[in-house]
Amino acid sequence: MLADGEEHLTRVTHQDFMLRMWVIDRLGPDDTDPDWSPAALAADTLDALTITPAQAAALADGWRDLAIEQIRQLRWHKNLTAHLQTLLGYLAPGRTRDQLLAWTSTRRLLP
Repeated sequence: MLADGEEHLTRVTHQDFMLRMWVIDRLGPDDTDPDWSPAALAADTLDALTITPAQAAALADGWRDLAIEQIRQLRWHKNLTAHLQTLLGYLAPGRTRDQLLAWTSTRRLLP
């Protein structure tokens, strides 16, 4: 597999998010270290997403008719949000948590 490009970056980011979530969940959060901080992981997740939940849901409605690049974008967003169900349990109520909660609902619609 090629080791450059957007696909590689998305795969690396997904693996980073999953590892960080695993460590936070198994060893506990550490707000003094951004790698193990749930708030930092939440912010990094939102920064990695390039479309809104509403845009993703609209595209997902007829995803079989989309161009392969758009389907790939939806899959990447599904992968980049795989850790959210666990992460939400570590976040205080607020805007960031609400944004990620919207993604958990949208994620189910994605191919």
